[in-house]
Amino acid sequence: MNIDTSLLKKLRADKLWSQEQLGNACGLSLRTIQRIENTGVASIESVRSLASVFEISPDELVRNGQSNSLTLVEAVKKCLTHYADFSGTATRAEFWWFILFVLLIMAVSTIINDSLYQIAGLLFVLPLLAAGTRRLRNTKRSGWWQLLYLVPFGVVVVFFLLVQEYDLENDQHHESA
Repeated sequence: MNIDTSLLKKLRADKLWSQEQLGNACGLSLRTIQRIENTGVASIESVRSLASVFEISPDELVRNGQSNSLTLVEAVKKCLTHYADFSGTATRAEFWWFILFVLLIMAVSTIINDSLYQIAGLLFVLPLLAAGTRRLRNTKRSGWWQLLYLVPFGVVVVFFLLVQEYDLENDQHHESA
């Protein structure tokens, strides 16, 4: 289920708790708390545990009818501010909105000047690799898969991996079993 991560972070900050302290208080691992705050996806058991710690209804944490995806501007802002962050995860929507933005910038720079196209290409290499790594980490794969870009037709394999959606709720059930 999708939860309101901004509310969760606010509630945690109000109690002056670290992610580890929150995990200890509600019986969840630090890794689970980090994943929930990064992706906004949590099992019903996790939502109930978090709600009981903060003494609120689980319904208050759940996003009612709101999509968990970002807008183009939010995704670009997030990817550019985390331009060299190869840790954490990126949602499918975040990654593909950023790809669309880069493609638009590259198209416009090509029309304006070839030198501008080359400069824009160099400027976006690191943010694209970082966003790709975070996206692959979200699908439980290594960022090293991007080395396939260097192999003929490897881009097809990498794009197939980047399109995959990872089901975190099913993974939590497998981890606990």
